[in-house]
Amino acid sequence: MPHWPSKTVSTRLIKYISSVKISYNPFLPSPSDPKHSRGVREFESRLGAPRYKVSNPSLQITRDVHNRVWEGEGGNVKVTFVNGDVMELKGWKGKVGEIEDEVFRRAEDIEFDYEKQGKSVE
Repeated sequence: MPHWPSKTVSTRLIKYISSVKISYNPFLPSPSDPKHSRGVREFESRLGAPRYKVSNPSLQITRDVHNRVWEGEGGNVKVTFVNGDVMELKGWKGKVGEIEDEVFRRAEDIEFDYEKQGKSVE
């Protein structure tokens, strides 16, 4: 089964995201999962793809790599969409595909709303 979203779909949907803030502590081991922030780190890496930069040159990506223990295990992802909606994934320990699924499904909902209203992000 092919991975959702496809490159074509995610390249189109990235236009509906205005900013992403990624925060994680790579030094804090999790007893249950020593690779606790891998999904968040991989998501950050994928957002740097050239196709996303071409599709949405105004996308702002900020990263906070820290050693603060009180922020908990896992990583945090805060996505702001073009309509002002904010999605926060706190303490995320899941896989990168799960993050992409959450974020791009919300972007797809916004795309649908924009089409219904006759709006465009172009």
